[in-house]
Amino acid sequence: MPETSSPTAIALAAPTRWMISYADMLVKDIDEARWSDRCGTTINHPAFILGHTAYYAGVCMQMLGGDIELMDEEEVLYAHGKECADDGSLYPGKADTIAAFNERITIVADFLESVDDPTFHAPSDDTWFADRFPTMGGGAAFMMIGHIMFHLGQLSAWRRVAGMGAAS
Repeated sequence: MPETSSPTAIALAAPTRWMISYADMLVKDIDEARWSDRCGTTINHPAFILGHTAYYAGVCMQMLGGDIELMDEEEVLYAHGKECADDGSLYPGKADTIAAFNERITIVADFLESVDDPTFHAPSDDTWFADRFPTMGGGAAFMMIGHIMFHLGQLSAWRRVAGMGAAS
C-alpha cells in the first residue's frame, strides 16, 4: 500500500469489499431461470442490479483517475436512465453477472487503497454530484456504499416479490 494513500480512501475499501459478501447472500439461491425476471412488475431484476452497480463502481474509479476499461455494452445496459429490460437475453447469465460484479468491486476496492489525499479531497466542481458532495471522496463514498446498498435493497425487495423471503 503506497505511503501517500488517503486514510479515508483506505477505510472506504473494506466496506466496498463487503458489498461482495452482501450481494452473494442475496443472490446465491436465486434460480438461473429467474435471474432476469421482473416478476410481472417494474422492479429491477438481479441481472440489472448487479450489472448497474458494477458499471458505476467502474465509473467511480475513472472519476478518481483510475485506469479501468468500461465496455460499451455496459453503458448501453446500465448507464443512468437506462430502464431494466424485460428481455433477459440482453443480460449475461447469473454466474457471469456475479463474477463480473465481484471482479469489478475487488478492482475498485484495491484501487481505493492507492488513492492519495489530494485526489480524494479534490473539489467535485465538474461532476454531477457537486451540489451534494463537495469532494471527489464524498462522491466516491456515495457511489461505492450508498448507491450499491440502495440497489441491493431493491434486490432484497425483489426477493420478496419473487416469493423467496429473506436472504440468509
